[in-house]
Amino acid sequence: MKGIKRTLSVILFLPFVTYASSVKNKHEITVGIGTQYAPTYIGADKYDVTNAPYFEWTNGSWFVSSEKGIGITHSFDNGLYLGQALGYTWGRTTDGDSWLQSGSDHLKGMGKINTALNSTTTLGWWMTPWIGVEGTIIAPLTESQGVNYNIGVNAVLFNDDSNTLTASGVMHYGDARYNNTWFGVNEKQSRNSEFKSFNSTGGLYSVDYSINWQHLFNENWSGYAALHYTTLANHVRHSPIVQKDDYFTFTIGAFYSF
Repeated sequence: MKGIKRTLSVILFLPFVTYASSVKNKHEITVGIGTQYAPTYIGADKYDVTNAPYFEWTNGSWFVSSEKGIGITHSFDNGLYLGQALGYTWGRTTDGDSWLQSGSDHLKGMGKINTALNSTTTLGWWMTPWIGVEGTIIAPLTESQGVNYNIGVNAVLFNDDSNTLTASGVMHYGDARYNNTWFGVNEKQSRNSEFKSFNSTGGLYSVDYSINWQHLFNENWSGYAALHYTTLANHVRHSPIVQKDDYFTFTIGAFYSF
C-alpha cells in the first residue's frame, strides 16, 4: 500500500456539485483521510491502493486546500459560479514505489514528468437545483506540459438533510503538448525504452462517468464514496504505454469539520 501519489488531485474530489451549490460565509476547517483503488498510472493494467490525508480551510469565498490548492470561488443568484485556484500536478515517475507520484516500472526509459504549479479556472452554471454544467481550464505555470480542458454535467439524484447522491459525466481534452506529455513517446524515449514512437494530436483524451455519495453523520463528521468509470479516447488509446484503455476507480473518505 503506497503513499500519496498523483491521485491526490482526485482522491478526495468533492464535486463542485456540492461545493458550489452553497455559499460558505464562515470560517471552517476540514480534515480527513481517503483511500482510493485505481490504476498505477493512466493507461496501466495494474491497480494500487492509495491513502491520502485531506485538509481544507475556508473563509467565505477563499480557500486553502490540499486538493484544490489556494483560490477563490464566487456564486451568483442565477446559479452561475466562478473559481480561480493556484494548485499543482504531481507528475509521473518510472519508479513504481514513488511516494508522491503515479508511475510504474513498466515506464522505465520514459523519463519522469515533473511536478508542476498550475492555474485552474472554473466556470459553472446550475440551470436548475438538480442539474448543472461546468468547465475548467488547467494550465501549467512552471513546466511546459500543455493545457487540458474539462467539460462536465452534474446531476443531483437525491438530496436530504443527511445524504447527497450525484452523478457526473466529464469529457477531458488536452492540447497536443498535454496529450504527448502523458501519452506520447518521442524518439529519445523510444530508444531508451521498449516502446515505439507515438505522437498524439490535441483533442479528447478521456471520458469519465461517476456516481458520488456524501453522508453527514452529524454537524462535524461526514463520509464520502465514489465510483468512476473512465475510458480513453482514440487520440491516446493507441499509445504503446496504454495497457488498458478503460478502468474503474473507487474512492472512500471520512472528514471532520469545525
